[in-house]
Amino acid sequence: MIWALLAILGVPVWLIVGALTAAVISRRRFKAQPEVFELKLRPVDEDKWPRRTAYGRLVHDVLILNSGLALVRTTVRGVKSVADHPADEQVPGFDRPETFELTFDDGSATLVAVERSAAASIGAMK
Repeated sequence: MIWALLAILGVPVWLIVGALTAAVISRRRFKAQPEVFELKLRPVDEDKWPRRTAYGRLVHDVLILNSGLALVRTTVRGVKSVADHPADEQVPGFDRPETFELTFDDGSATLVAVERSAAASIGAMK
């Protein structure tokens, strides 16, 4: 949508195509790195899972989250504890989700949904 507005305002098409191409290349390179997994986060007190997925990796007891079109928005959160959470609900975008409840260093709790194949990396933090 923003790209159409820029085109109407006179931004050259080659610049718009170049920016979109750079975003796609950046996203593919990031997802190809080892130990990166797809996840969805939601606060414990909310009912619905978000539509957008983020990508993360665990380094010792720190969860590094990347989100956005080119995955350049980075959030770093220290994880205090990990607990299993029953996967009684369907998480959109995941075929076989595993859910965990993460408690961060600041005391906040968040539910994390990942594919079963990536669950070992989070489960190893227990």
